Amino acid sequence: MKTFKNLTASDFPGVDAKKFDEWKQAVMRTRGIIYMVLIIYIILNIKSYGTIGHIIYDTPIVFLTGFLLISQHTRYVTIKHSTYVICFLCVLILFNIIFVLITGSFVGESLITIVVLFWLFNQSKKNDRSAIEAGIDIMTIKRVLSQ
Repeated sequence: MKTFKNLTASDFPGVDAKKFDEWKQAVMRTRGIIYMVLIIYIILNIKSYGTIGHIIYDTPIVFLTGFLLISQHTRYVTIKHSTYVICFLCVLILFNIIFVLITGSFVGESLITIVVLFWLFNQSKKNDRSAIEAGIDIMTIKRVLSQ
C-alpha cells in the first residue's frame, strides 16, 4: 500500500503534474501545521496542569479532531469526514461554554485551539477544492492508496 507522501501525478491519469504537486505540497504543509498545533497544545496543557492542577478536559476531543484533519487524505477517509470534524469542533465549543458557566473562568489554550482548528479545517477545504480542480477526488485517492 502507498502512503500519501509516495503519491505522484502518474497515479492519477489525466491530472496536470504541476497542479498535483501544488496540491500535494499544500496538503503536506497543512498536515505539518496540524502536528505543530497538537504539540503546542500538549505543551500548553502540561503547563496548565502545573498551574491549575488538572489536565484540560477537552484534550481527547482536540486530538481526535486533529487526527481527523490529518487523516483526511488517506485510505481511511469517509464522505462524512468534514461533518465529523465540524461536530467535534462544536462539541469543543460546547465544553468550553459549560466550563465557563461552571467555573467562571476560561481556558485560553482551548479557545485558541478551537480558532486554529477552524482555520485548519478551512485550509483543508481549500485543499479539497484545489484537488477537485486538478481532477482528484476522495474515492480516487482511496483507491490509489489501497493498491
